[in-house]
Amino acid sequence: MILIIFFCIILFLYLSYKYYEHKHIYIPEWDFIATPEDFGIEFEDIKFSSRDKVLLHGWFIRGLREKVILFLHGNKYNISFPLSYVEMLKQLGFSVFIFDYRGYGKSNGIPTERGLYQDALGAYDFLKEKGYRGDDIILFGRSLGGAVAIHIAGEVNAIGLIVDSSFTSTYDLSYDVFGFHIPRWLISNHYKSIDLIKNINIPKLIIHSEDDELIPFYHGVALFKAASSPKEFLQIKGSHITSLLDSKEAYIEKIKSFLNSL
Repeated sequence: MILIIFFCIILFLYLSYKYYEHKHIYIPEWDFIATPEDFGIEFEDIKFSSRDKVLLHGWFIRGLREKVILFLHGNKYNISFPLSYVEMLKQLGFSVFIFDYRGYGKSNGIPTERGLYQDALGAYDFLKEKGYRGDDIILFGRSLGGAVAIHIAGEVNAIGLIVDSSFTSTYDLSYDVFGFHIPRWLISNHYKSIDLIKNINIPKLIIHSEDDELIPFYHGVALFKAASSPKEFLQIKGSHITSLLDSKEAYIEKIKSFLNSL
């Protein structure tokens, strides 16, 4: 009987962690707070498929330049929340494709680590079908999207990679959340960016705020140190959510110079 009770307790703790992990890594929102039109930006409403055939939704904004930015948003909300980034990139003359991962916004499915990679690859495929070459595509990932961008950068041809406010791995981030490392065998969503970024040879820009309260600054520094050259680093100020607004001038200037160098 004692063994049965012990087993039940262990099973309960295991399932509780799995539930907690999923609910805190993936925080989708289905209602939109805005569209690009609210920013005075014309856009195409896009339905496309992930590599594993899940129906996804995104917005395509055409710019004056030949290059396009594939924007990968964070773990919260949906594509209507990071529109200030889309506006900035549009003003710099670039086309932008921003989409929702499975389970977010109007996209079907349930989010998982593998699923998000398949979604991003499907978005890349959409741009190729639209006529863009690998040398035209820049990957831009923020927060969780940075981990997704790092992963697919090792699988596709792209001309540049921007990683903003992202983390080294879920394992490392677990220490910042709990004060101790969750055992690796217990983690379902690993996002091992620190191991992958060293093998990416395209130009990289790593951005992180020294004030980030969700993903501590050392994550950005560690990613930069692990990354192979060519690479650049921008240290900014502001919270995880407001860093673009709080460091707007320096942020835009660095983004502009990096993109113009590609």
